[in-house]
Amino acid sequence: GAQVAYETTSRQTPAHQQVWVLDGKIEITLGEQRHALAAGDCLAFELRQPTAYRNRTRKPARYVVVIVAR
Repeated sequence: GAQVAYETTSRQTPAHQQVWVLDGKIEITLGEQRHALAAGDCLAFELRQPTAYRNRTRKPARYVVVIVAR
């Protein structure tokens, strides 16, 4: 049931994010788009809109986030 949300502002240098789900399930919202991810899934995107991570279950979820700025 946990949720983490970030507002995104304009950046001089584009930032890219990649998320790998290790265990459980999470939902990632990018602006108005929602992506349901489960263990083994990966999602890559550019950080240019509000982003939120949410576990809609009672089971723990673990994921890795990598951010690269170019």
